[in-house]
Amino acid sequence: MSGKNNEALLFLNSVDGITQKKLTEIAEVCGEPCEVVARLEDFEDKLTEILGAPVYRLAYSLNNADYKNNLKKELSDIGAEYISFLDDEYPDTLREIPDFPVILFYKGDISLLNKRLFSVVGTRSPSVYGRKVTKEFSDELSRAGFVIVSGLARGVDSIAHRAALDNNMPTVAVCGTGIDVVYPAENRELAAQIAERGLIITEYKPKTPPLNYHFPHRNRIISALSQSVLVTEAGENSGSLITVNYAVDQGKNVYIVPGNIYSQESRGANKFLKKFQGAIVTEINDILEDNNLKTRFKAETGVVLDIMETLIVTELEKGEKHFDELIAITGLEVKKLSSILTSLTIMGQIEETGNNYYSVS
Repeated sequence: MSGKNNEALLFLNSVDGITQKKLTEIAEVCGEPCEVVARLEDFEDKLTEILGAPVYRLAYSLNNADYKNNLKKELSDIGAEYISFLDDEYPDTLREIPDFPVILFYKGDISLLNKRLFSVVGTRSPSVYGRKVTKEFSDELSRAGFVIVSGLARGVDSIAHRAALDNNMPTVAVCGTGIDVVYPAENRELAAQIAERGLIITEYKPKTPPLNYHFPHRNRIISALSQSVLVTEAGENSGSLITVNYAVDQGKNVYIVPGNIYSQESRGANKFLKKFQGAIVTEINDILEDNNLKTRFKAETGVVLDIMETLIVTELEKGEKHFDELIAITGLEVKKLSSILTSLTIMGQIEETGNNYYSVS
């Protein structure tokens, strides 16, 4: 019966004007979706009340074998499949939220939704610090056996997905577009790798463009899939903070990496830390301990820095700086500063990030 119900839900979901919320209402008021679709005219009064007369008439006009077969062919042609909330593969954590997606379209390994998932989110324009933190934490989380979940956006999302793939671990991308629409376009290759080695999912039907309101709404899925959400760097208006709000409402564990107090891209995350001080994490072991996993040993470097070296490293910990800025801060001559920067680079304390800019390693 679930197969027939799924086909009925796929059909109803395809009709313009029938939202996920209305799909749920139809199932609650009218009963089995397959019975509703098989006898649309018998449910005219109830469906008209739920959908409105124009949407009901549209559904009635599309309710034929050719249209339904074309829906399945369309998915097959783009290498995609779908499940509904009636399927065993549909994760219980998603069913628990009040506005769960009735249909999920996907490419890849759907069984990953029932693995140990960990969401990593953050700004689309991370600083050098944010990129480093995201890569390090995502790398360690995937090595610890977590499947990284993120939103396929540029910035933190992309870094988190790539860190998992670099560890030959799967990753799950939750999209705010149709399954056949990659946004941003620059992530097409990354999306293809995720589909091949992990999973891409969306609640939006094929050909759905990247509409602004889709992305905040899809964030409820990112948080719901995982028991925990990590924010590595986020500005005050970052969409990732919407994910945190969802996570708090859903009773998830929230972890936030403190950021540079002078950076615009850290203000949102730091602001949340004032409200949720227990959410602060400064190393991967903070998370591993919470999850009763073996912590990782970090050997001390044994490096002892002199006063000027310490000053330079301390300044770079606040954010990357240009060589000329370091000249102004330290008062050193060009040759002397170059020598110290070379020494600190060899020791692994700092790195040149390009165009005479430096940051901590």
